[in-house]
Amino acid sequence: MQHGSLAVHAYGGNGKRVSERQEQVMEAGSKKRAAFEDITNGANALCGPELSNSGPVTSISCGYVQQHVLQQQQQQQPYAQGCGPAAPFPAGFGCGYAVQQRAAAAAPCRQQPHFVDIDAEDEDDPMACTTYVNEIFEYLRESEMKRRPTTTYMESVQSDINPMMRSILLDWLVEVGQEYRLNSDTLFLSAAYIDRYLSLVDVKRNRLQLVGVTAMLVASKYEEIYAPQVEEFCYITDNTYTREQVLEMERELLRVLDFDLTQPTIKTFLRRYIKAASGEIPLDVTFEFLCSYLAELTLMDYPMLNYLPSTIAASCVTVALWMLNKPSWTPTLTHYSGYAPRDLRHCAQAVHQLFVQAKTSSLPAARDKYASPKFAAVSQMGCADTLPDWMFV
Repeated sequence: MQHGSLAVHAYGGNGKRVSERQEQVMEAGSKKRAAFEDITNGANALCGPELSNSGPVTSISCGYVQQHVLQQQQQQQPYAQGCGPAAPFPAGFGCGYAVQQRAAAAAPCRQQPHFVDIDAEDEDDPMACTTYVNEIFEYLRESEMKRRPTTTYMESVQSDINPMMRSILLDWLVEVGQEYRLNSDTLFLSAAYIDRYLSLVDVKRNRLQLVGVTAMLVASKYEEIYAPQVEEFCYITDNTYTREQVLEMERELLRVLDFDLTQPTIKTFLRRYIKAASGEIPLDVTFEFLCSYLAELTLMDYPMLNYLPSTIAASCVTVALWMLNKPSWTPTLTHYSGYAPRDLRHCAQAVHQLFVQAKTSSLPAARDKYASPKFAAVSQMGCADTLPDWMFV
């Protein structure tokens, strides 16, 4: 398998990708891929306190209010370093101005957490949508709740497949994404479609791979500039399924999902949180690769469905920061994610254990992918067996 790129690959209109695919088809005669159903069958054996209100202002003279406020400002000790008494009132301003000045003088002393405006440098980029990017992510946080799969569908819906079969399927889809150099968003969206479908339909094990490859076909049409053809997805399954079977499953998948294909994934939030972390901490591309590796590991773990995509993304960020000996959380991350460290304890511990266990896992696709120097070999990094408690205080 050729390692796929982490970023979006826009193939040129000269048909180069198609010609490479044709060469691979010609070479396939000497080395056929193992049918996925063989692997599936083998799986059966395996904020601080608010300031007190000083009460309503009664109807008294403006001169008295000004004098009283100035005396209090001169006598009070500042709440925080750099907070001193307000300047004298400008001439011609009434008692309303006096009350406003008093409130303004107290507000900075509340020691509001400082955060970096991570969108300031993108104000001139129309693709960044800086004017309403925060509103967009507020909507996405609501949307992830509405499109969340059932977290217990293996027990309540499925009768012929188990979590290990799901893990093998997603491990294989990581390889497929590399083979066709698909955008990483396509992989995460494919996993989301699979889980939503399996939450509603009881699938036999001999059709599980068909569901997976069809989900990736639909996700490719949604995310990619040049999506692979149906025949290419048939080929990657060693022609276990025909073109007609894939198209029929595509219709079935769309019907079950009610054509509701737009949904946030772990990658959606991860991209935003990586930007938030980089706004306050000097970070290089290794951090992004490590976050992406941790996120892909969570795709293959069925119990991770108990956590929202945004929670998993934030947990991947804090674990990656800790592994790189950086501050594990910042006020900027709190501001843009809405999570405090204590909110991430259990999810972050689960993410960390996935990294530790991946070194000896029987599902090698993500580990081998990120062992490449192209991805800074982040899957080969070492770390402690447990996360420290101080990360979540």
